Amino acid sequence: MKPTPATLTERFSRMDLFSSVPPDILEQLAEESDIAEYPAGAVIFQKNEPGHALYVILKGSVKVHDEDYVAARLNEGGCFGELALLDEGPRSMSVTADEPTTLAVVGRDVFFNVLGSEPGVVRKIGGMLTRRLRDQTDRVVEGLRRREEELTRLVEERTAELNRQKERAEQSERLEQQFLANMSHEIRTPMNAVVGMTNILLQKNPRPDQLKYLESIRHSSQNLLVILNDILDISKIQAGRMELENTDFELTKILESVGSTLRFRAEEKELIFKTECDAAIPPVLIGDPVRLQQILLNLAGNAVKFTESGSVSIAAHVLDKTKTDCRLRLEVRDTGIGMSPEQVARAFESFRQASADTTRKYGGTGLGLSISKQLAELFGGSLEVESEPGKGSVFSFSISLKISEKTALSKENAAAPAQREALKGLRILIAEDNEYNRVVAVETLELMLSDVKIETAENGKEAVEKVKSGAFDLVLMDVNMPEMDGWEATRLIRTLPAPLGEIPVIAFTASVTKAEIEKCEACGMNAVVPKPFKESELLEALYSVVGEMGANFPRVEKHSESSPLDFLTELTGGNPTRIRKYLGLYLESAQASFPKIESALAANDRDALRRAVHTLKPQLKMVGLPETAELATSIETRLLDGAEPATLATETRRLEEEIRRSCDVFGNYLSQLS
Repeated sequence: MKPTPATLTERFSRMDLFSSVPPDILEQLAEESDIAEYPAGAVIFQKNEPGHALYVILKGSVKVHDEDYVAARLNEGGCFGELALLDEGPRSMSVTADEPTTLAVVGRDVFFNVLGSEPGVVRKIGGMLTRRLRDQTDRVVEGLRRREEELTRLVEERTAELNRQKERAEQSERLEQQFLANMSHEIRTPMNAVVGMTNILLQKNPRPDQLKYLESIRHSSQNLLVILNDILDISKIQAGRMELENTDFELTKILESVGSTLRFRAEEKELIFKTECDAAIPPVLIGDPVRLQQILLNLAGNAVKFTESGSVSIAAHVLDKTKTDCRLRLEVRDTGIGMSPEQVARAFESFRQASADTTRKYGGTGLGLSISKQLAELFGGSLEVESEPGKGSVFSFSISLKISEKTALSKENAAAPAQREALKGLRILIAEDNEYNRVVAVETLELMLSDVKIETAENGKEAVEKVKSGAFDLVLMDVNMPEMDGWEATRLIRTLPAPLGEIPVIAFTASVTKAEIEKCEACGMNAVVPKPFKESELLEALYSVVGEMGANFPRVEKHSESSPLDFLTELTGGNPTRIRKYLGLYLESAQASFPKIESALAANDRDALRRAVHTLKPQLKMVGLPETAELATSIETRLLDGAEPATLATETRRLEEEIRRSCDVFGNYLSQLS
């Protein structure tokens, strides 16, 4: 129910604003004022609206606000709108009813017509505005203070939470690195024993049936190591810890290495395997040859695996070249089983292959393509694939590399026999807690080096005590041992007086992470040999340390190209029984091939000629005749391309002549061995 003018007059008289106004003027003001009612939540006026009235709260309450910020709450007897009433400016705030509210609305004209002769009212309005402004300022300051305190609290809480998350992430990374190191150690340590003892047995003149089993063990062990390395690589890449090296390398050498690694597998499946290197590619580039070779090996290895007939090729072409930079496109092409678009879409996922049938039939971890893709991205490129089921696939990627100022790299392939001679009489301490690995290391060194003197220690503490005797030229130090690990032992050795503290230390480690290698370097180790070690890697590490030792063990002059007999010596570890066996197999195969070749040429039987030539290729490579094997591959390619009979006959005669010459050389050598 709206108040009557009498009631409104009585209300006005109780307000401080109108306390000095005579009753008759208040009655006139009450009669000319409007009454307005608003439900809870109703907006009385909005900010920036023009002001034209004074509002007096007769009942209820309102909030004065700017969006979410509440500047004041006014109850019964309060008033608002006075500032805009006086200056006719826009509203500085919005006003909303907090509850059902009744207002007396005194229009601007009414206010000045009725109260214009009452200066006390205007003064009181000024005082009210001053107090309200002061109150609002105090509230704003208090609100800002509370907001600052709240923000400070939130920042502190958020900072503490981020620090906790950072600490958890760092701890997780440390645990992951430790897990990878431990996993690598736990797998590589027994694998070192398996591979090492297999290699030792292969040099003990095994029977033919034993040789087959031992070769199978070695092959399976190598496959297991490939899987382990893939898992470690994908973990390092995903953790952002994979870094590319920048060193001089020859792309042609990488292609040759990949070709020599995979050509045997390709020929077992009667595939044509080709490599092509654009002549415009600079002879020496700068980049990471190990990771580049890893990409090509993964792609070409898959190509050979998934191709049952036809060919596999690796090609490198120049896309763009300046004086300092060269952009290359490398591609691996095959005529294999191919993939559907759906299979291509998931081919690069880790631990995934094109289908479950693929895994069952061909094996593998499903990591190779994922690793290759991410390595290509580290090079600044991207791995792409074009494939069609039943027709084959083309994997390609483009990378930019710096051009080296060098035009060729010096040959760093000193002959193994010369290296062994330089290491003759070496005194070695082997610190290794695993009994089997001690046996492998001792027997490998005794077979590899003449007059070598070896002692062993089962932990780092024992190794330090033995070094103090001064009886050794170098130490082979396992890094993970009980009582005292290899790192601590090396640090203690480095504190000994010269020359004891200067003894070279070569680390044996089953973990090949960058952090592990840096840890070895930091404690003073001179070289690192990963487990399971290859004889060539161990020999090279020993040889490099011997070079650092100076005059006692001088480096020998390195010589150039090795002969087929050098190749056989290195392949067999100098074992005469194995040399005789391989040469005997070669001579038998070569002699049997001559009548087959002659018969095929006479009958112009291309299929028979291709089979005869193809059969020779593995034997030629086994005895160290890669150039002759390349000639055989060329003839095979010409046969498939439909070359003229006269051209085929000329090249085939040349192949026969080279094989006959090699038979004479090997026959003479065998007679000297007998």
